[in-house]
Amino acid sequence: MIRILIALLSGIFLLPGCQQSTDTTTQHTSAPVPVKITYAKRFNIKQEKDFTVLELLGNKDNQAVTSTFVLYKHDKPAYKADAYYVKTPVKKVASMSSIYSMMLMKLNEGNSIAAIDNVDYYTNQSIALAVASGKIMELSKGPTIELEKTIALHPDLLLTFGMGDPKMDIDKKLFQAGIPVAISLDHLEETPLARAEWIKFFACFFDKLNMADSLFTLTEKKYNTLKALAQKSIKKPSVLTEIKYGDTWYVPSSKSYIAHLITDAGGDFFWKEDSKTGSTPLSFEIVYSKAKDCDYWINLYNINSKKELLAYDERYGLFKAFKEDRLYNNNKTQNAKGYSDYWETAITNPDDVLADLIHVFYPELLPDHTFMYYKQIK
Repeated sequence: MIRILIALLSGIFLLPGCQQSTDTTTQHTSAPVPVKITYAKRFNIKQEKDFTVLELLGNKDNQAVTSTFVLYKHDKPAYKADAYYVKTPVKKVASMSSIYSMMLMKLNEGNSIAAIDNVDYYTNQSIALAVASGKIMELSKGPTIELEKTIALHPDLLLTFGMGDPKMDIDKKLFQAGIPVAISLDHLEETPLARAEWIKFFACFFDKLNMADSLFTLTEKKYNTLKALAQKSIKKPSVLTEIKYGDTWYVPSSKSYIAHLITDAGGDFFWKEDSKTGSTPLSFEIVYSKAKDCDYWINLYNINSKKELLAYDERYGLFKAFKEDRLYNNNKTQNAKGYSDYWETAITNPDDVLADLIHVFYPELLPDHTFMYYKQIK
């Protein structure tokens, strides 16, 4: 469950390390041209002839630029005194999340992945085989990164997760070793298309922004077409999500990623009056009193059967959705450790997730659809 919570809080906040002293610094006078970012609100891209500027907006409550860094191909530009600089294209990446790895693979940069966090989290067979053969290194079998192995690898870029405070998130030894580091923060994005648009951010490190823009445009078009189809339905089914974690039921707010997916798929999301971001911790009793008659219940952790669900808590059998076999989980494809590919590829493919949910709520709208991520729990 901790892995899933981390995955839901994924994104990027970059803090590159020092560049080689052999770089030549060049002056520039023109202002970089902004690149259109349609949905994502926590980063900006600006382009100059010989370099790209990425601005991070890490503050949750405003749009202030909290970090600036410059990606350049040849001569290092003198853009901004407090900016961080990274030479591109990067060739050797340490990816500390399967989400990042799948982003890179969608950009045809799978060969650039030199290290990952833990192969147990992956369903992707090419990654698993590369780890088994020693082509890709594992850097964090436990809860923390293995510093010595990481420094010895010396990747061009390390993609990892954190909560946004570099002093707390990043070990000083990585900076001292001159390794560019990226901290995940895209949990500040509230919509599926906003999170998917981060592929443009990743692409900048490989000089593939045009490719990323084309890929995202296809995703956007399909997503919005499906959304328009679902919005035609007048009667919207009520939808409950998640199960208890210990004694607490974390219910996503109306601004959350999953709430937007449910609404866009034509569902009526419980707790839509809760307008804050993130999740709200509630007791079983509170959730049951409000959602006992919900039409559908989705995203039930790693549950594969109704019997398994009752083993966690027999009271789950009291819900209408349980009694009427309207339980759907996003773990259709799992590896031997029980991890679902939903946590690898769904962020980049929100159109496929939306199609699955529409097929759950309104099977008549997509009669020929085959589930990509979801399955019915029986």
